[in-house]
Amino acid sequence: MSGSMLTPTEALLQVAKEHPFRPAVRSAGTQWSYAALWSRVRRIADQIPGLDGTRNPIGLYMGYALSSRCRISF
Repeated sequence: MSGSMLTPTEALLQVAKEHPFRPAVRSAGTQWSYAALWSRVRRIADQIPGLDGTRNPIGLYMGYALSSRCRISF
């Protein structure tokens, strides 16, 4: 990971390891730490292979939309 640009996933993992309890996402009174966000990302990623056996790219709809009231911190 060092010496080159990080992917968004690698950057999230790095921050989750260094600062697991810092707030990562805040919206409408709800807050997720980096550890909680990373855990959710891993659970979703672990389910992707079982969604489509063709290995084609898959998009996921989470039912969430970012708004001007949502803050993502790094």
